[in-house]
Amino acid sequence: MSRPWMPLYVADYRADTAHLSAAQHGAYLLLIMHYWTTGGLPKDDAAMARIACMSPAEWKRAYPVIYPFFEGDWTHKRIDAELARAADISRKRAASAKQRHSKCDAIAEQLDTHARTLPPSQSQKKEDAPGGATSAYAFESGVIRLNERDFTLWKASFSHLDVPAELLAMTQWASEQRSWFNAVKGALAKKNQQAKERKTAGAEFKWNGIEGVL
Repeated sequence: MSRPWMPLYVADYRADTAHLSAAQHGAYLLLIMHYWTTGGLPKDDAAMARIACMSPAEWKRAYPVIYPFFEGDWTHKRIDAELARAADISRKRAASAKQRHSKCDAIAEQLDTHARTLPPSQSQKKEDAPGGATSAYAFESGVIRLNERDFTLWKASFSHLDVPAELLAMTQWASEQRSWFNAVKGALAKKNQQAKERKTAGAEFKWNGIEGVL
């Protein structure tokens, strides 16, 4: 699991570590960062000294001051609790994403029932009417021709997109597809899902997204 950041309440950290020297602060922070990213610490002094960026002699002097922040086997209860919390949030977000994808598949299946492919029926072709040429299509650009029912359904289903603009941008590409309707519909469904996830991620993003204290 990728953990690019870790929760840290500065006031609490400062209160717990006021007795540390600058070097000891650096060593302790490096150790808990390693713990957060890997899930634990090695048990031998040579490896711990390397993680703390200290020489063996420096680590030997810092050890008695830093060790009390950990349990007997170099575990850290507070970090373990935060790791469990982060894993729980990750599971919930994965389940939510799966549910969104399932909804997208359901929309695609619904659109399949209304599929229209070339050539269009006579009722869909351009007709002449008094006052000038008119069209029975609600949207038409190249091979992309949608009647009122399908155009309305697409705008409702892909509500995170500017559907007319997307269709215009796809006109040339659609002409190269074997079945323009299904190809365009699938492309819109994918773009709509991506746009929705970007908006959701933007709304949920917080630098201190997981509450807790180290």
